[in-house]
This record gives sequence, structure tokens and C-alpha cells, in this order.
Amino acid sequence: RDRFITREYADKLAALGGGVSVLGGWRYISGTAEANGPPFKMLADSGIPMGMSSDGMQISPMNPWIGLYYVVTGRNARGELINEGQTLPRNHALRLYTQANGWFLGEEDSLGTIEPGKYADIVVLSDDYFDESAVSDSAIRDISSVLTIVGGEIVHTNDGGAFSIQ
Repeated sequence: RDRFITREYADKLAALGGGVSVLGGWRYISGTAEANGPPFKMLADSGIPMGMSSDGMQISPMNPWIGLYYVVTGRNARGELINEGQTLPRNHALRLYTQANGWFLGEEDSLGTIEPGKYADIVVLSDDYFDESAVSDSAIRDISSVLTIVGGEIVHTNDGGAFSIQ
């Protein structure tokens, strides 16, 4: 089957020192086994920098948890397996939205991981994404932020603002 991104393309991109920012959301919505992708595993195996975003949708940004569900399962909105053999483990998938994107911004030293000297933007989630016994693959789509802190300021709570930073 034809893919938008082939191993030959990835190898050329690697030779140029480039990386690829992938979107999975639009394939989640309208993808089929014939029109699938991106080839997450092949790109990860190629060693080129790869990040993921949820921007670029024509109407509104995609929920990143839907993107993560797609990367982890290869299943579309109908639950059909459409990206077989191209899935990634949960920890690798989450890194695409976080740590990996520092490379694209040239800010690996200031964002993407929780370390001294880096920005401390953080979210508290409704569920434990990494606990596969508590959060099934299909439940990844239902995770949400309970608390979001950006630049030391609370910018979102889902409880009416009962959180405070001391």
C-alpha cells in the first residue's frame, strides 16, 4: 500500500538532518486500512526526530488524547485497526507530544521534560495514563486535565478553581 511517508523518504530526511512532526487525528477520524498512517513505528525506528501535535485541523485543534489513542492502538474512530504494525508504546507516544517537540523548537534545554532549570508547565490528569490495568486503551480518549499550570499560574481547573499553589 502507498504511504505518504516511506522509509526511503525517512532516510533522505535523516541525511538532511531533518525531523518530522506527525498528526494522527485526521486519520483517526477518516482513516481506513488503505488510507492510514503516519507510520509511527517505522519513523521511530529510523531514528529521525519525530514529534506530534494536534494543531492544523481545519476547524479546531484535535484532543491530544485522541491522537495518543491512535498512536497506541492504530484504531480509527470506528474502532477498526487501520495502522497495524505502526503503533508505539504509551510512554513513547506521550514523548512525541512532550520531550520530542523541544527539538523542533530548538528549546530542548528549556522544555519537554521535568527537570531543574526547565519551564515547569504541568498538568494533573484525570486518570493514570501509564497504568494499563486502570486505563484501557479505549479509555485513553477519555483522559482530561484536572489542573493545568503554565508559567506558575493555574490556567485551568475542572473544579471551579479550588486548587491553590503554595
